[in-house]
Amino acid sequence: MTRPSVSVVMPFAGAESDGAAAVALLLALAVSAEDELILADNSGTVAPADGVKVVRAAAERSPAHARNTGAALARGEWILFLDADCVPSSTLLDDYFTSPVTSDVGALAGEVVPAAGPSTLAARYASERSFLGQAAHLTHPYLPRAVAANLMVRRTAFEQLGGFLEGVRAAEDTDFSWRLQHAGWRLELRAQARVHHTYRVTLRELRRQWRGYAAGRAWLARRYDGFTPQPAVRRGLGRGLRRLSGRSGGDSGRSLRPRSSDRRAPVGRLDRGRYLALDALLAAEELRGFALSNRPVDAARTQGTAGTAGTAPGSAGTAPGSVRVVLVADRFPARGDPLAEFAHALRGARIEAAARPETVALELARSLDIAYREDDGAAARAGAMARLALRHPFRCLLDVRRRARSSGGGPPAVSLAALAPVALRIGRDPAARLHALGGEPVRDVAVRLAALTGRSLEGKHE
Repeated sequence: MTRPSVSVVMPFAGAESDGAAAVALLLALAVSAEDELILADNSGTVAPADGVKVVRAAAERSPAHARNTGAALARGEWILFLDADCVPSSTLLDDYFTSPVTSDVGALAGEVVPAAGPSTLAARYASERSFLGQAAHLTHPYLPRAVAANLMVRRTAFEQLGGFLEGVRAAEDTDFSWRLQHAGWRLELRAQARVHHTYRVTLRELRRQWRGYAAGRAWLARRYDGFTPQPAVRRGLGRGLRRLSGRSGGDSGRSLRPRSSDRRAPVGRLDRGRYLALDALLAAEELRGFALSNRPVDAARTQGTAGTAGTAPGSAGTAPGSVRVVLVADRFPARGDPLAEFAHALRGARIEAAARPETVALELARSLDIAYREDDGAAARAGAMARLALRHPFRCLLDVRRRARSSGGGPPAVSLAALAPVALRIGRDPAARLHALGGEPVRDVAVRLAALTGRSLEGKHE
């Protein structure tokens, strides 16, 4: 059968020697004349290569930014996102289309299976737990999700959503999967389109990765009403019960057990005990990660409680001390929102937004200086709350009373802890005016921020 054209996009961040290996992985794929191979270099170490478009993705150190930068060059009907630590078969593109794809399917999730590699404890543990297995992710109790390590996306669906959300370091693929379904597209498994993934080989890497995963899940909980991250202990108990009963996950009644060729070797008693110890260790790392910000590591180190959509604060023409106006917004900047253009036209403006929208105006977001309330983790909120209470105890008491009055009968008002990091960020711009950019809910938040920061609220834009 004739398959549609595919643009393969591989995000990459690593050493120059690893970049050459990533290019080799792309060139090993069997492609047609209509296909294209794109490597989005997130580290600036990859040399140009024949047969592969190498594009620099330097504005932000994150997989989301690299994928979006590569996808901006894509001309195929479908975009295959493929991670550089995955080894695909040469027939991967054809494997995705061995059966017809209906018009309502926005993305196809190819399977990710463990690769043979260094036999360290961390690698064996990750392989046994199969963290990236798509089958389990597609049975997620909130909504099906897919990892972007091996994900085929219809280009029209990708462009409709505005791509992956930038300014985050983890869970951007889960968020993309959920926004895709909210927009009316379906997510479908293609188990035959498999890649082999190399897991972390040291405990230090595994622990850092686990903290990042947890920070991403906590961020998702702040974005999506009704989603609560399941603690590791509960997941472990569920996994144990499934193994004891011999059951596996399912999707629409179909068995998603691995093929016999993918079954891992039996776990010895010694390793089984070590894995239980690692379960406990990573459960502790997860609790720590739940309190952290989900901003990219570089941004978190340089900006503290600040954060942006794609670039560091100040890079969009608002250097420290030059901010003239702080705009308070809700989900921003949504595609087609005239308020986004208004914000872009203001010189010296910075935006404090509640969250990123479902369909983001990506290029506009990159050009604006935006901090998102959803990015502030529990640790940042607790620390900011303590500092704000010490500096302005009476303002904080008045805000608690104001919030209690405004919450009567309606949806719960934003907590003081959630506003505390915002108030501290506004405090760094002493000459900036405060404006509400939206309707009454946004104005209510702006009124409280004005009181907390000792400023008047100027104007109202709806």
